[in-house]
Amino acid sequence: MGLGVVIFVHELGHFLVAKACGVRCDKFYVGFDVPITIGPWTISSLWKKQWGETEYGIGTIPLGGYVKMLGQDDNPGNSEDESASTMIETVDDQGNKQTVVNPRSYTAKSVPQRMAIISAGVIFNLIFGVIFAAIAYNLGVSYTPAQISWVQPGSPAWEAGLRPGDEIVGLNAEGKERKHLRFRKDMTLQIAFNGSTKPMPFVIKRADGKQEVVMIQPRSTFKDSFPPTIGVAAMNTLRMMVAPQLMENIYGEKIADEMDPGDTLVAINDTPIKNFLEYEAYLANHPYDPLKMKFDRQVESEGEKGKTEQVEIDLPTIPFRSTGLVMEMSPILAIRKGAPAEKAGIHVGDKLISINGEPVGNGFTLPSRETKWAGQTVEVVVIRDKQEKTFTVETTVPEGFATDYSPGYQIGLQTLGVTFNLGTTVAEVLPESSAEKQGIKPGDEILVVGFQSNSESAKKYNDSMKIGAKDFKIKSEGIAWQAVQMTLQIAAPDTSLILTVQKQGADSSENVAVTGTPSETEMLQTRYLRFEPVQEIQYADSFGDSLALGVREVGEGMTQVVMVLRKIATGEMKFTGLGGPVTILYAATAESSHGLARLLTFLTLISANLAVVNFLPIPVLDGGHMMFLLYEGIRGKPINEKWMLRLTYVGLAMVLTLMVTVLGLDFHRFFPWG
Repeated sequence: MGLGVVIFVHELGHFLVAKACGVRCDKFYVGFDVPITIGPWTISSLWKKQWGETEYGIGTIPLGGYVKMLGQDDNPGNSEDESASTMIETVDDQGNKQTVVNPRSYTAKSVPQRMAIISAGVIFNLIFGVIFAAIAYNLGVSYTPAQISWVQPGSPAWEAGLRPGDEIVGLNAEGKERKHLRFRKDMTLQIAFNGSTKPMPFVIKRADGKQEVVMIQPRSTFKDSFPPTIGVAAMNTLRMMVAPQLMENIYGEKIADEMDPGDTLVAINDTPIKNFLEYEAYLANHPYDPLKMKFDRQVESEGEKGKTEQVEIDLPTIPFRSTGLVMEMSPILAIRKGAPAEKAGIHVGDKLISINGEPVGNGFTLPSRETKWAGQTVEVVVIRDKQEKTFTVETTVPEGFATDYSPGYQIGLQTLGVTFNLGTTVAEVLPESSAEKQGIKPGDEILVVGFQSNSESAKKYNDSMKIGAKDFKIKSEGIAWQAVQMTLQIAAPDTSLILTVQKQGADSSENVAVTGTPSETEMLQTRYLRFEPVQEIQYADSFGDSLALGVREVGEGMTQVVMVLRKIATGEMKFTGLGGPVTILYAATAESSHGLARLLTFLTLISANLAVVNFLPIPVLDGGHMMFLLYEGIRGKPINEKWMLRLTYVGLAMVLTLMVTVLGLDFHRFFPWG
């Protein structure tokens, strides 16, 4: 319905200006009235009504709309018939009959009039986009502030020294603070505009209230991924969100049933938790402890609005699921600015051997094991230039933990402030493990990893989590082993890894299946709980302010569309990021779940999108018509009819190709095979 409103507004612009210029409008349709035959019935419209000389209707194909003006048709095949329909027979003063162009036809109007008619749709979209956004800001628009809950180890922000609890309050080199800076629509969008080839300024407000300007160069997390990022996550509240399937897989049905969305965390093991940062820090430093979680839960009660009761949920530790493979650790990839490792003299390129007298072992479990010496002074042994070197390091206490190891995410040791990756070469195989039983040995290399569900229940769960949809080509695509290992942790227990293994010294590879078993000693920091993001509401201060905010929304929406088109044209962004009607439906539903104001701002974005795309210089689009009119205005005569026909066919082919492409992307994205 929202998209229908945007299309209606666009066509209304064409219709009203055409009428004002004296053009006869035969049809006004939202959607296309293409005949659809079902058995003995043929339907071309969902609703239609003749009112005066115009037929108004809602078409059967909801992919746009149109105003049918006398003498104007976007279908090149109808050009001759359309031209003939505009001719009328008149009698001059001497009584002679002559055939002339109907003065009420589109083609009979002057170039400026036709330009006004063609541009009216886009102008109306922009005007109503401002109105939609102005109404939204009077109602109050919710947004995610640019407060930082987590900084991804190895990311540009992490290297620059940003920490959980910092807030980004400006995006300028002068240190000016911007009120209501939004995490996604301001910061993330500006990062995308900036690209990954140059640094950009961020005004950072530290947890102690001090402000500074930090130059950070965004980069892509993995190969050609777009947009680039600086590697920060937005702040969350303590109101829990529940992913039932994941919770049941991790904890079992009994504990999963105890969880309710909307529960507010108040304490862990009798330690009060006041904010999300305290929650992150507690879990980060207690991977080996069961957790008694206390929540405030709202109770429905007549006459007692807002009444709560306290509930306790006991969460066990989360064992590391091991196949017995210990993969080779890379040398240190990055060191955070001002970190203990930097102060001690450890360098990028050093390879960790032991910490606090303990061999580094499996790099995936090292973030949990480092909590044993957090805050202590320890000895760190590294290899540098083929020689062992020992450093005394005053470690810090972890502030959070990694919940995800997507491709491109490095493993971080917060006690030291360093990062590393896990490679594709096997460093060690644990005795009696699944990997040892399959004959895998140190020095072997893993080339490809697939996930195999060994039961119907496992397949159903893994399919819902998109696990096993495609193989990890870790060797050829440069995917670090931690991405595979994290996926195994959340997969159904009855899941095997199908490994393509290149044996050391062998010419060919072979496929083997290994299974993961829960470790008795090693636990994960995360407990897989999810919490609602922090939301603030921005209200317009006055009528003038609401209009100014509306203009800002439209301007930002147009800039965003232009940027995406430019990135696609230059190859910086893949066309797979585009979406069609199903994507719009999904996004509109998500936005409307936050209230009418958010839906209106989404319609503002769609209005800006339609305005920009429809005014591209492509024949059959408004921009193409404007291009032909500019030619006619400059040359004093229309473009050659044969060339117009050829260009129109090219434009039609481009538009149809785009429509088929985005529909195909929608089907791939939202249907089971996607």
